[in-house]
Amino acid sequence: MKPLDLTRFDLNLLVVLEALWAERHVGRAAERLHLSQSATSHALSRLRTAFADQLFIRNPRGIAPTPLAIELMPRVAAVLESVRLVASPRGPFDPGRLQAMLSVAATDHAVLTVIAPALAKIQAAAPDVVLRLRPADVESALRMLDAGELDIVLGSGSFAQIPQRFDCQLVHKERFVGIARKGHPALVKRGKKLHMELDDFARLPHILVSPRGDTRGAVDDALESLGRTRKVNVTCPSFLAVPFMVGASQSIAVVAERVALQMQETAQLSLFELPLALPTWEVLVIRARGRANEPAVEWITNMMIAG
Repeated sequence: MKPLDLTRFDLNLLVVLEALWAERHVGRAAERLHLSQSATSHALSRLRTAFADQLFIRNPRGIAPTPLAIELMPRVAAVLESVRLVASPRGPFDPGRLQAMLSVAATDHAVLTVIAPALAKIQAAAPDVVLRLRPADVESALRMLDAGELDIVLGSGSFAQIPQRFDCQLVHKERFVGIARKGHPALVKRGKKLHMELDDFARLPHILVSPRGDTRGAVDDALESLGRTRKVNVTCPSFLAVPFMVGASQSIAVVAERVALQMQETAQLSLFELPLALPTWEVLVIRARGRANEPAVEWITNMMIAG
């Protein structure tokens, strides 16, 4: 591809390219840009001519990017972000005047333990901000951060090892606890906390959070090191349903402590210390380094961390 002649290129077309990439639909991109659909289609035609590539191919759901568009978008996003920073008015950032949609990729765990506790403060400080929550695995989340489709990602576990081009801020540390229905006969009180003997823990039926339907997890590895096994009689793709199943049965489960604390009264649960050692983990706010100092991104990051 030959070098682009900037004297003949309308840089506003890059804003159109960004919207088409984010929406994957000409009509929705037009709405995002406050343009007519015909004007957006005409801009896409000009982009295709400028880059000598289709850039987006129509499909039943809208449009899909070509390999060249996929290659271009990280650089386009960085260029537009630099322009926005230069063009932003100087002075202190006021979230109360912010009118924007902030895109956040988060697991169900992060929505419950990070976003939910922070939501009232976010709404009070920035009533015109819209949070667009999206699911994402590591690969797709990092790709969307690169492309500017996401402002931040709330991740843990597999997000702990990510490339240096991303900035990570600690939200909190998390650990596992056991849950059982209130009054479960296998619970034993020691001091101020409830416990369960290893024999009972291994004997009782377990409910396992397993998005893919696997019947084995970190608990099984820890039990195996002790020469023990457990019986998993239910696997559930969503951790949000597990406390209610535990509260209504003799089954037990191992879940994140913050989840258990938030749901113990509603689901009629007791929390107990585990009779085996499991690793802790960190919940992180992840941002593209080039956007970490952008006022809105920095503000929403601080709101998430402060909770």
